[in-house]
Amino acid sequence: MRHSTTVKRNSLATAFAKIEENLKVRYLGIGFVWAWIYCSFETSAVYPDRDGISINADPSWLVSATVVVAAMIIGGIVLRKTDLSTSKCMRVAAPVLVAFGTVLSGIVPLIGIEPWLLYCTSGITTGIGTALICLMWGDALSRLEIEQMEIAVPAASLVTLLCCLVFPYIQGVPGILAVASLPLISGALLKLFYREREGKPVAARIVDRPERGIVLDLVRIAVVLFAAYLLVGCLGAMSESEDLVQQVSGVDVPTLIGSGFGLVLAICFIMFSVRIDFSSLFRWLAPLLVLSVALFPWQEVAPNFISTTIICIADTSMQVIAYIYVIGLAKRKAMSPVLGIGLTQGFVQLGVLVGNLLGVWAGHAVSEGTLSVFVLALGLICLISFATMLVPQGAKKPFVRDRPDAPDDEWETKNQCARLAERFGLSTREQQILEYLAKGRSQPYIRDELILSKNTVATHVKHIYQKLNVHSRQELLDLFEGR
Repeated sequence: MRHSTTVKRNSLATAFAKIEENLKVRYLGIGFVWAWIYCSFETSAVYPDRDGISINADPSWLVSATVVVAAMIIGGIVLRKTDLSTSKCMRVAAPVLVAFGTVLSGIVPLIGIEPWLLYCTSGITTGIGTALICLMWGDALSRLEIEQMEIAVPAASLVTLLCCLVFPYIQGVPGILAVASLPLISGALLKLFYREREGKPVAARIVDRPERGIVLDLVRIAVVLFAAYLLVGCLGAMSESEDLVQQVSGVDVPTLIGSGFGLVLAICFIMFSVRIDFSSLFRWLAPLLVLSVALFPWQEVAPNFISTTIICIADTSMQVIAYIYVIGLAKRKAMSPVLGIGLTQGFVQLGVLVGNLLGVWAGHAVSEGTLSVFVLALGLICLISFATMLVPQGAKKPFVRDRPDAPDDEWETKNQCARLAERFGLSTREQQILEYLAKGRSQPYIRDELILSKNTVATHVKHIYQKLNVHSRQELLDLFEGR
């Protein structure tokens, strides 16, 4: 019993040590951008007249949602060949534009007038600023190692969740300034990130002409994201700004629970999926989205609570996995990370925009009796069903065995691994992984080659180290060089 407890403690210590090694606060800046997107439109200090979670909160909402779509897609295309780490002016201007637009939108209701010029200025500045800072973070995260990125993106989502526990409940001018500080924090972390990476090799190169199949798959994923977020936006626009649970507790419980479960789902997917691709995730999310729509027509407390929670689960997990998947494509030198983030996130915002417009129209039509909410729900279910057909199927890469004409040094390494496996009792799979480690291959590379999950490869590597009595990759390589 004591031995089992000691092993568990050592495993937890090893896991935390690995997270600490691969995760730094400066890597979490995109989480503050996501937090701003949620908190700015949930904070009553910024939008006191919000009616539902939709663009009808304020004219600047509509302008911002429209501008960010164009800025994301156009920016991704125009800047795809640009080294954004050298764009110091853009790095400063983007967060300042978002903060300025937030303050401007917040003070308009305080002065008691509705100047369209100020609303348009607020929407344009926040839309352009948000798009630019998201594109820069896509470029920045592509410079990390795969294992670092797979820790940083979920951790950034956790930052968003924590911010949502505090910022929406700050009232008055302090609330406006608090929300406006989020993009500034993100910009400061981006500056620290690029400063740390100065002089280091870029993990993802800029590709002039990405493979045609990759581009087509990316477009299909963007369309699927559009359909999913159209559903999210439509249901959000038709929902009450505060349900009964929130009125009683004072906290947006469905959003917090759903975001938490969505983050856990994304982490489990990263750890245990044999390959991180969008198709594997969406096979699980599509039924959840259909269930949330099916529950929506019944506006009792329990169905509404479950529907909202499921939507938040899908939103959080899709956001995390879509970022990791797109940046993973860039790291495999298949495409520019800026183009991938611009296209997918642009279609996400387009789905939110169209969904909110549809929700506002449908809400009026339902209240007037010209549209049945059940007919609307059926239409949304059909939309998700057809979108599922567009999800590209991730092709699994077969394991290529060593050829008979392999170089002599490869055969020598293979023979050394066979001798070590026999001497220390390694399994067949552990011997296979040891051969890759002896060649200096990383764990992400081994995952792709052998089609294994991250957790499975990490477990095998841990067992190999224990059996060979080594504690690092360098000690393992030294073991081969010394034989």
